[in-house]
Amino acid sequence: MTDEDPWYARLRSQWKPSRVKLLMIAESAPADGGDVSARRFFYADRLGPDNLFRGVVEAMYGVSKTDLQRTGKRPWLERLYDDGFFLIDLAQYPVNALSAAKRRRVLHDAVPSCVARASALEPVGVVVVKTDLYVILNQPLISAGLPLLHDRPIAFPLGNTRANFVAGFNQARRRLPT
Repeated sequence: MTDEDPWYARLRSQWKPSRVKLLMIAESAPADGGDVSARRFFYADRLGPDNLFRGVVEAMYGVSKTDLQRTGKRPWLERLYDDGFFLIDLAQYPVNALSAAKRRRVLHDAVPSCVARASALEPVGVVVVKTDLYVILNQPLISAGLPLLHDRPIAFPLGNTRANFVAGFNQARRRLPT
């Protein structure tokens, strides 16, 4: 498997703004265990345990988990869309269930395609989330002339790193040209 699941590719394209102001690059959509609606950033009909979505809307809009439980994802996806936010993944299929060695190989092999997809979007700014992704993507993104907004890794927003993610994401976002 080398391409994104067609169902999710269609869903992702529905939330792509006409002008990408802020592009985030994450690792991959997570393996869903057979439930395609589970834990997908752009799936609006169910919140689920989506740490990345929670971290992004907390950083951008101060939205809490309680707020999300009350409102659901759709209004925040709409706002992200209106604000020119878009997310792509380095690997176009789930890698979280792969062995560490295979995961590294797949991620490294995906760099040229990811840089090409990011370049085609012509973003105003780019944020890479997850420390190991930053290490392998920062130079290729810069070499391609993409406007990387941070010079240090930003941790993935798990419960114990969410505050660090919010701070790092907002620091990078402040570098967006106005």
